[in-house]
Amino acid sequence: MLDNEDYAHGRRRSIDVGGLALALENQGLGHGWGSWDQVQQGETRYAELLCEMCAQTQTTVTHYDTDPSPIEIPPETRRRLIRALDSWHFEPHKLPDEEVLFCAQILFESLFEIENMQNDTGVSLNDISIFLKHLQRLYCGQNSYHNFQHALDVLQACQAFLCAAAVVPPVSILCRDARPWWPDKRQDRLVSALENMDLFALFIAAIGHDVGHPGFTNMFMKNADAPLSAVFDGKSALEQMHYAILIQVIRHHGLGSLLDRPNGGQAFRKILAGIVLATDMHVHFEFMKNFRLLVAGKDFPLSYRKLLLCQAFIKCADISNPSRPPGVSHYWANALMAEWNCQASLERLWQLPPSVQLSETPLAQVQGQIFFISTFAKPLLDITAKGIPEMQQFAGQCTSNLAMWEARDVELTSTKEVPLPSPKSAAPARSPADFLTSFPLALPTFVLSYQDDQQPAGEWHSYSPSSPISSSSSDAIPDNVLADQLSPPASPSPSVGSTSFVLAPRSSSSSLRASSTTSGAAAAMRAAYEAGVRKKRSFYNRLSWTADVSPVSSMTNLAATSASHPKAIATNTTHVDTPHSPYAAAVAAGVVAPALPGREARCTVGSVQ
Repeated sequence: MLDNEDYAHGRRRSIDVGGLALALENQGLGHGWGSWDQVQQGETRYAELLCEMCAQTQTTVTHYDTDPSPIEIPPETRRRLIRALDSWHFEPHKLPDEEVLFCAQILFESLFEIENMQNDTGVSLNDISIFLKHLQRLYCGQNSYHNFQHALDVLQACQAFLCAAAVVPPVSILCRDARPWWPDKRQDRLVSALENMDLFALFIAAIGHDVGHPGFTNMFMKNADAPLSAVFDGKSALEQMHYAILIQVIRHHGLGSLLDRPNGGQAFRKILAGIVLATDMHVHFEFMKNFRLLVAGKDFPLSYRKLLLCQAFIKCADISNPSRPPGVSHYWANALMAEWNCQASLERLWQLPPSVQLSETPLAQVQGQIFFISTFAKPLLDITAKGIPEMQQFAGQCTSNLAMWEARDVELTSTKEVPLPSPKSAAPARSPADFLTSFPLALPTFVLSYQDDQQPAGEWHSYSPSSPISSSSSDAIPDNVLADQLSPPASPSPSVGSTSFVLAPRSSSSSLRASSTTSGAAAAMRAAYEAGVRKKRSFYNRLSWTADVSPVSSMTNLAATSASHPKAIATNTTHVDTPHSPYAAAVAAGVVAPALPGREARCTVGSVQ
């Protein structure tokens, strides 16, 4: 059982390394207690990485806490933004940061016009206001694509889709006196299954689905052997991180009741995790298969039907750019290309395999758009419109945009002309130094080592486009010096054991900053065991995860990288779904994503591309 003090805010304050390691035993990752001397490196580092992940997310959220005052929107600004939000020609990238935040608040206000929304969620608009202010600070403003403007774009698209389907009211309801509002609940409609808590989870996921995004892809992290990718075996690592940070922000502002209430808390966590993880394009075709079955009339359980519907909405919103009017669509295409260019520059600098295909000519960019729309965006919108007919207007715009790109392809192929009919690039290229401020576990280990030497602990800067770059960026470190210092070593990459992260507080002892020895790792594991376990048998039966004594607060650095990574690091779902199991406790702490229907449990730190 968890102590009342440790569970005061619906979560544990720390993670028991020994408990995590034992929880992984059924997958062959912990080997149980009694053989730690033999298992001196490799699997045991995953438990330590999960602890590091928990510490990093909590420290990140706490470090960027904001003032507790709610958002106040001037009346004239409110009226102007309401009109903009009800238009499919919405352009958040043209708004100042303050008005981007105002728009997010207004969208939640319109959601709360639905009958009983506030009663069902137990959350006030003041709570939402402070939550949004904090969340905005955790997005990296230097990303040309995965920034808070993109998050607002996805939220506004979700609202537009739901409004077209008469599931949520138009934003203009805030200018009317007639309240409250009731959705269309005709039983012959798929979307009639969605209830208030499902809609609220979708809105929260939409605005938070890319929080903390470092500006590069899952494949980049996998190729760079970033610790975050190693924890999740290269599977949806970024999406898992987004989910974990989002959960921590929710808890930080006293909204943990959404996640922990006896009736509905587990369901809310599962649908929130499922929505965020669905934004990984690597699971796109699996989603398409299941959603086609739903549209064809397959009788899925109600909870899974609602999850698939919410996933359809956020996926259509996340890649809604091809269905926007042409000028808006071109902007976001350029924004993504600018971000990919930065990633490609890092890959060349750090001698990593290329993971993005750049469109270096106008013809290549046009053909890239044709491929993406015809392979992903159009089939997704078409099948969604088949199940939700009101989505047809957006699918039609996507079809028109595809025809425009195809006509441009013919024009460029048959002539020597090279200019593109698109606006200016979204943002200037980032210096390599800027990436030192990314979430630490997303960076390669040799970069983490450099960062640890150069920057004080406890800092993770997130910039907005209108803010000057801090002295920790390339203004303080010349690019030519930085390139030399951030280049990978000639020998194989350092082991995870030599990594030193910058966010989580750590002991001042120099021994904790040096590479851990195998005997030190074994001793740390035994210490965690003695501090956290009443009875050895209770772990084997998966019935308790004790916390009577504070777990070990400082661990030696991570063990050396194992020769091969296990295929999964989750507990067996057939053994862990008990109220006091390690899996249940880790879910409550936000370290493990709830298992989704038809999928195995996945450890989480919980975007398009």
